[in-house]
Amino acid sequence: MRNFMLVSMLTFMFSPSAVEAKAQENEIGYKDVQHNWLEFSTGYETIETDSHEYTYWKNFMRHTRTCDISHKIKTVVYYCDLHNHTNSKSFLEETIHSFRH
Repeated sequence: MRNFMLVSMLTFMFSPSAVEAKAQENEIGYKDVQHNWLEFSTGYETIETDSHEYTYWKNFMRHTRTCDISHKIKTVVYYCDLHNHTNSKSFLEETIHSFRH
């Protein structure tokens, strides 16, 4: 299983679809250390965060509903083949309400 993951990772790293990221300074404090960041994987996750109540009118009657709020998070994992380092960044893609209001 471990060899399969290593082979698939190396295949992806050297494929033309891999996106190179900017070289960054090492977080430990070493200056002039260049990283060869490659976009390794991208994942999406929906996280339920909050809810609130809202009122609306229907047939001349006032109604109350609960709206659930969730966030769609995009996580990108980068890999440096020179130093065998990984780095990840998360981005808020969308805020989703369960009902339109």
